[in-house]
Amino acid sequence: MRCHGSSTASFSVVMNWFSRVLLRQNAGAFSFQSKIQHQHRHGKPLAARVSSFQTELCRPMNTRLYVTNEKTLHEVIRPYEQDHLLDPFDILRDLSSNQNDNNQEISKIPIPLPTHLSPTSLETFRKCPQAFFFLYILKLTPDPPMTPQLARGIICHKALEEVFDLSPENRSLVNLENLFRREWNKLRGDRREDALGGNSDLNEKDEGYQFLFRECDGSLNSFHDIEAEIDWGKSSLELLRKYYNELEDPKNVDSPNPLMREMWVQAQFPLDNYNDTNEYVVRGKIDRIDVLQGHSGKLLLNIIDYKTGKKPHFKYSESANERIAQEQVWKMKVYALILWKMILHTDKTSEQSTGFGHEGQSYQKGHFKYSMPWVLQQKLMQVMAGAKQNQRWSDILELKLLRLMYLTSHLDDPSSKGKAAYLDSSLGCSSSEFHSIIDRTELEVQTIAKDIKILVDKQSPHAFQHCNWKYCSCHGIRRKFRPGSVFQSHDSDL
Repeated sequence: MRCHGSSTASFSVVMNWFSRVLLRQNAGAFSFQSKIQHQHRHGKPLAARVSSFQTELCRPMNTRLYVTNEKTLHEVIRPYEQDHLLDPFDILRDLSSNQNDNNQEISKIPIPLPTHLSPTSLETFRKCPQAFFFLYILKLTPDPPMTPQLARGIICHKALEEVFDLSPENRSLVNLENLFRREWNKLRGDRREDALGGNSDLNEKDEGYQFLFRECDGSLNSFHDIEAEIDWGKSSLELLRKYYNELEDPKNVDSPNPLMREMWVQAQFPLDNYNDTNEYVVRGKIDRIDVLQGHSGKLLLNIIDYKTGKKPHFKYSESANERIAQEQVWKMKVYALILWKMILHTDKTSEQSTGFGHEGQSYQKGHFKYSMPWVLQQKLMQVMAGAKQNQRWSDILELKLLRLMYLTSHLDDPSSKGKAAYLDSSLGCSSSEFHSIIDRTELEVQTIAKDIKILVDKQSPHAFQHCNWKYCSCHGIRRKFRPGSVFQSHDSDL
């Protein structure tokens, strides 16, 4: 439900049913709570069955049940699964057969070169080539595919997006929290005691939400840990309270901001000898874009990203702190690069359309997806009161600031003391500084794309080496593979 300009009273009536859902220990939605706890105390866990949230190409992984709560994370693997370790070329064969209309047997499966990348996949490759291989070439899902932390981030983002669908007077903290509750209530699935039983149909698109906050006894039996879910929900709502009280009051965010929310951006990048077309696409989603009027008459665009994790604690040397800060904003720079390329592409297609008649119109239709979204152009025109005339967008717009909005921080950080905090990064104080940052970021993206191609050209899973960061997903996924089928360093104990 989205309310545009509705009164506070009407919105409160519609949202009243939230008093019966998440985080209310005596709520009607949890009327079965006492029965669950009674069965748990008497050693009678709930029947469970494994969801189909793993992709078909990972058939051996379909039989795993991942169980999480705020304090524990473990996997239940039945004995016969030890005979079903993965092989990278078997997975590639499955991927190829799914794409092969004739379903013909393929004798030798090549490792494919990705033609579509994202800021996240580029960053993953920078940090761990093996994780990139697992996640973006073999298309595997991290174990488990959903965690409480990931679910919190997804749902907080959704609430922070939808709160701006409300009129300013309705953007209260209560309604922000209710948006979170509503989204979680949709995703959490059926938590009745027979919800995972053999006759229950799980949503095929489920991404693992239904298996959150379930504990297991080593078989297919599990029970719903409602206390863990409530604790998770309370801590999640606390992040939204910090945003509201310590970062910004959404009632005070004046129109036309946020200018755009959850906006997809994509751009083509040329690279000689990369593939048959000598180009690849980088695509991603920007959480939010705000616009300000500059003193020079230009429109200043700020790119904003919400972070439910803690702001980095800059407690090291100046050089180390600078490196950490740059790592945090690197993906944001890639988003700025993509958006700027879209602005330039919009100008180019406009000139083609004007200068070459029908031929230009055909060119524009074939390349519109790499231009600025039409709704963004219309909103900018409204900000300018239609004064664009024949000016190019690149002469009107200036990308000014990258802002990370952390909803919490470290308690021992003297600069924030556990509060929500900003981390801002300027895109330069002059045109030359801006273009220097953009050009350097594009060079870094091109270098990563070249390095990806170098490893793919070797046509060996061993070319993609793992990192030594103990929290990287590569270590958990690598243990699912047949020994020797992927790279494993001899001195690594991970």
